[in-house]
Amino acid sequence: MRRIGIWFFLSCKRHLCRLSFFLILLLFPLGTFLIRNLQKDGEASIRIAICAEPGTEKGEKGLQALEQEVVLALTGRQAEDGLFQFYQCGSEQEVKDEVASKRAECGYVILAGLLERMDQKDFKRSIRVYSAPSTVAARLSSETVFAAMIELYDRELFCRYMEQKMGNEALAAGDVYDKWKENGSTFDFTYEFAGGQETKAAAASEPSVFPVRGIVAVYVFVIGLYGGAIGLADEKKGMFLKVPYGSRILCSLAGQAAPVCLGAVSGFAALWTGNCMGNGAYELAALAGYSISVTVFSWILGRVCRSEEAVCCLIPFFLVGSLVFCPVFLDIRRYVPEFGMVERLFLPGYYIRLFG
Repeated sequence: MRRIGIWFFLSCKRHLCRLSFFLILLLFPLGTFLIRNLQKDGEASIRIAICAEPGTEKGEKGLQALEQEVVLALTGRQAEDGLFQFYQCGSEQEVKDEVASKRAECGYVILAGLLERMDQKDFKRSIRVYSAPSTVAARLSSETVFAAMIELYDRELFCRYMEQKMGNEALAAGDVYDKWKENGSTFDFTYEFAGGQETKAAAASEPSVFPVRGIVAVYVFVIGLYGGAIGLADEKKGMFLKVPYGSRILCSLAGQAAPVCLGAVSGFAALWTGNCMGNGAYELAALAGYSISVTVFSWILGRVCRSEEAVCCLIPFFLVGSLVFCPVFLDIRRYVPEFGMVERLFLPGYYIRLFG
């Protein structure tokens, strides 16, 4: 065991230089995670001034006028909801001053009677825009303003329609509309069990921006194939001749396990920094078992091929096959179920399926 441990340590030391390219490859998940966080922390919102023209402060039934609702909807947005940060001004002249002093990239003034203009289909020139010639913020932010305006107008049309159909029973139509909008879909599913308890379908968690786990799985697999090719080259050089015959297989496996171990450590670090980890013990056990499987598979492949050139030629095949048939970027089995049989030929698929 001491001899095998020494051989494993020397193999790790020897493979560190050879693994530089693969370590750079593994920096992609970490780099993506860091870039994403830097973008969230460092992106500066574009300040846009907005106000509603003085006029009717209350619309029908004592509600706020549509132009006032648009201003409140835009200024009430959270900072992380978009690139633009709207803030309210007291008058049109104040909007002009904000744009002239460059405290705001552009400014919007929503004219009074917007709801009546929308009803009469005469909404042209219902919003004044002030912008400096050197900025394109007005063109970019106009879609956000119009989207907020149409969303509120749609709500008004829905409430009117329900009132015409149901009369006084449609008092909660606005609340129902808001509920649909917050759900993100028209339908709301409720599961009812035999015991009478009801539970709503939980919202799906936000998918990861970069498939870190899939890339780690493919990376460790390619590293194992690389270790198998290097192990065959070492055998041809006679590196195991001085090792007792009974320990040659274990020393060969230790030499091939060295790069896989280094790759697994890097992969574990990528999963941790990429916020892709669940239970730490389960992650570590799954990655360790996967690394052992990759090592054994690579050793068996080397015994079958008996040539490091043949193993190297198979690396592109396993790499492309893992990326295409395993659920790294896309679960192709959902669209072509027959490809599920092909996925079984590639080890990364088994590791990824452990996590759903």
